[in-house]
Amino acid sequence: MVISDTARLLIKKSRGEACMILVSHNELVAVTSKAFSGLRLPYGEADLIANMVADLEMVGLHGIKHFITALNYLNQTNVKPCNITFESDSEINIDLNNESILCHLPTILGYISDKLLENNNVKLNIENCCNRWLAFGELCKLSKDGISIKTCWDDFFEPITIKYLLNSGNKLPEIYINNLMSRDNDGSFIASRKLTIELSNSTFSLPSAADYQQHISSAELKRYQEDSWSNGISIQLSDWEKLKESSQAILVPSGNVI
Repeated sequence: MVISDTARLLIKKSRGEACMILVSHNELVAVTSKAFSGLRLPYGEADLIANMVADLEMVGLHGIKHFITALNYLNQTNVKPCNITFESDSEINIDLNNESILCHLPTILGYISDKLLENNNVKLNIENCCNRWLAFGELCKLSKDGISIKTCWDDFFEPITIKYLLNSGNKLPEIYINNLMSRDNDGSFIASRKLTIELSNSTFSLPSAADYQQHISSAELKRYQEDSWSNGISIQLSDWEKLKESSQAILVPSGNVI
C-alpha cells in the first residue's frame, strides 16, 4: 500500500489530542529494521525484530512505544548471554539478565517447542526480562503452527497483570488484564520482570471475561489489524520521529555515533 503525502499527516485539531501520521507496514518494518541494525548487537535478526514490532503496532498495542523503550536496554554495552538455570523434559527456566526479549525470544521458543514432540505440555519461565509485550508476534506464529499458548506476566511500570490465550490455529489472542494484587509492606506493588509461557498440544479453557478488569478480544484485534492493512497504521508523530531518529544513529566500530 502506498500512502500519499496528503493522507499521511492527520492532525487532530481537538485540544489535547496528539498529532498522528499514517505509515504503511513496509515503512514501519524498514525504519525499525534500520534502527535495530544500527545498534550493531552480536545477536538478533533485524528483519525478524522489526516484524515483531510491526505485529504489535498493527493491532493497536503500541509496538513502536515498546520498541523505543526497548532501545534503552538494547543500547547497553554490557551485553550478557542468557542463562538456563533449570531444565527438565517439560520445563525450562531462563535468566535474561535484565535484557530485552527481542533478541532472544525467537530462538528460545524454537528450542522449547521441540519439547512438545515428547510432552503434551511444556512451560517456559523467563526471569529478568524486559519488553514482554513484544512477544506478541512470535506467540501468534506458534499458534498458527498448531500449538496452544498461555502467557502471563506482571507489568513492571503499572500494577496490572496481563494474560494472553492463544489456542491452536487462532491467529490472534484473547487478552485479559487485571489489577495486580501483590503489594509490598508499604502498599506499593511488587514489580516483576518475569514472563511465563505455557505451550500445549491441547487447547486451554478460556476464563470468564467478567473476572477481569479488561478483556481485549481477538475480534477487536482483528478489526484493528484489518484497518491497519487497509488504511495505514496510525502512529503518534512524536513516536515516529523518535523511531526515525534512532534509525539514523548508526554505530561505527569506534563507538562514535554518526
